[in-house]
Amino acid sequence: MTVWRSRLDTTSNWAILLTTGMTTFTLGSPNIPHYILLLGLALIGICMLIEARRYRHMLHSKWRLQVMEAHYFERQLRPLGSASDAEWKAQLADDLKQPAMKTSLFMAFRLRLRRNYLLLVYFISAVWLTKVFLHPQGAQDLTEFYQRLVVGEMIPSWFVAITAGLFVVGSTALAAVSPSEEALDLSPRP
Repeated sequence: MTVWRSRLDTTSNWAILLTTGMTTFTLGSPNIPHYILLLGLALIGICMLIEARRYRHMLHSKWRLQVMEAHYFERQLRPLGSASDAEWKAQLADDLKQPAMKTSLFMAFRLRLRRNYLLLVYFISAVWLTKVFLHPQGAQDLTEFYQRLVVGEMIPSWFVAITAGLFVVGSTALAAVSPSEEALDLSPRP
């Protein structure tokens, strides 16, 4: 369990370092385009997927440990316990032979978004808006700000505004409707 927790912390640290580095790099010069920060959101998404996969495996290992605690160790402390040893041993053996994850990748993704990554999404979005507003000089009005959202000659301002807005709103909604880790019932069944 300690190894899995360490792996999660490593991925979170990568995302934080990427966010900090991209923010410093992008705000450091008016010549660096604002869409570098939008690419940063994509990199954070990749870190979130990696962490969701690791988190899913950690939850599964936690479930196995709980099965052992609930049945094996209980039996050691109370030798005259229940006679249903064969059931939990078979369940654990089947799971070791053919692991069946107790949480979907999407649920793990939602949990990590809620727990760690939503604030990073907010932060990098705020830095992106600041970059668009400030560089190369402060925008005089909302029209000028809106016109700066364009990405080169290829992607118009309206598309950037809609997709970035939907990404932030979608991330917020996804995190808001996600249960907390404590609310998930991953306890072993007898």
